[in-house]
Amino acid sequence: MSPQRFAINLLDRRAGRTILGALATRYAKSSTGADIEIRHMEGLWVLRAGPYSFPSSPAFQYFADSFAKGLIQADDEVASSTDYWFQQYQPRAGDVIIDVGAGGGEDALAFSRAVGPTGRVLAIEAFPATFKRLELFCRLNRLSNTTPLMLAIMSKRGSVAMMETGNWEGNTAEWSDDASRDSVPAITLDELCEEQRISHIAFLKMNIEGAEQEAIRGMTASIKRTRAICIACHDFRADRGDGEQFRTRAIIEPFLRDNGFTLLTRPSDRRPFVRDHVYGLRP
Repeated sequence: MSPQRFAINLLDRRAGRTILGALATRYAKSSTGADIEIRHMEGLWVLRAGPYSFPSSPAFQYFADSFAKGLIQADDEVASSTDYWFQQYQPRAGDVIIDVGAGGGEDALAFSRAVGPTGRVLAIEAFPATFKRLELFCRLNRLSNTTPLMLAIMSKRGSVAMMETGNWEGNTAEWSDDASRDSVPAITLDELCEEQRISHIAFLKMNIEGAEQEAIRGMTASIKRTRAICIACHDFRADRGDGEQFRTRAIIEPFLRDNGFTLLTRPSDRRPFVRDHVYGLRP
């Protein structure tokens, strides 16, 4: 461990975080010449670059190049989201987007911008630590048309125990018999749409690491009111040995066809996870 990182670790605690944030802000401004601020708030470190704020982790994990990257992070996230989700669906002002598996808000800015002030985004994330970042991201960036919800979209209402590993790819969810502090509410998409009074979905994104085969059993009504959809399957993870629970395309594709969608994929894309994106459009 370098002396610099040792000093950072010493300061990264309650008594030293104000000092650490001030030192990091000073370094970031001097190295980039830009309006950057680093501070610790609500249990997370946050990097603000110009008008945009990006919550990260409870521990200080910034490095020398983090601040320059922060200056283009908003543009990078919007470009990535546009590439992943808007290949077939073209958003319009006033659209309703439901984002199942919203993560820490990586797609929230693009979705919020795309639908405009008359549109609506439901950003749904089941894992509590990740949801904390999502909620803070939406609040700090004033995404007034976006509602973050800590829910698991499943086949029935109940409670789901969330097990977070520190690596999002290893996170898992299991049905729980009690609503413990490690559990989150589970709900079907049909029930959620009824509670939120959503009668039409312009675009439904689902990226939930194999749990989509559970979720689709609870969306028999809402799928009929969906104009465009993209489900991120993860067969590539099964191919690399992560478990057969990730092999879902053989379930998802017939489900979408049976519900009247024309399917499109990107089989020639160099990224295996993009090759497993299944788009469905109404003819």
